[in-house]
Amino acid sequence: MELKLVQKRGSRTQEFELINDSELLIKEKNFLNSKEWTVDIESIGHQKIIEAHSRNGLRIVGSCFILIALTSWIAFFVEDNLNGEFDGLIWGGLFSLVLGITCFKAPLNNLLILNGGYSNLKFFLDSPSREEVEAFVNSLIALSKDKLRQKYSRVDSDIPEDTFMNQLNWLLNSKLINEKEYEEKKIEYKLSKLIK
Repeated sequence: MELKLVQKRGSRTQEFELINDSELLIKEKNFLNSKEWTVDIESIGHQKIIEAHSRNGLRIVGSCFILIALTSWIAFFVEDNLNGEFDGLIWGGLFSLVLGITCFKAPLNNLLILNGGYSNLKFFLDSPSREEVEAFVNSLIALSKDKLRQKYSRVDSDIPEDTFMNQLNWLLNSKLINEKEYEEKKIEYKLSKLIK
């Protein structure tokens, strides 16, 4: 199963790739350093937290900077006695314009966080797109739940009954299996004990 996500935000790059259908390889690179590690797919959390910031504050600040730039340039053409201060007005206006445009184009720190497991993962919410990020995360969660279901609901008569029932209860309480599957696994386990 090919599952890979590459995300970029400014000078930061994150790459998530499923290897061996059981580990998630994570690579982070930025201007100064790079890190690489793996996470067991069973240890990731299943709760999604979305942190999204509004661009309204940046728009207001950016508009103020652009207004300052326009005001300084208008003053240059309207005012007759600047006494050699026109260089400051031009450069100050240009600097304000750059700051205003930066406010409009600056990336927001919007994140999707997978929480609740031994490993919490952070994804850039809008890179490459919100839909792709959510589809990737949903695939990871589905794969993780499937691995946990297979591991802890496997019927083996050598497992003590208390241990197996605790595993089934944990799966049920974690909503990894439903009531019907819970009852079926209990019956299957008891039959395997009788046959042995």
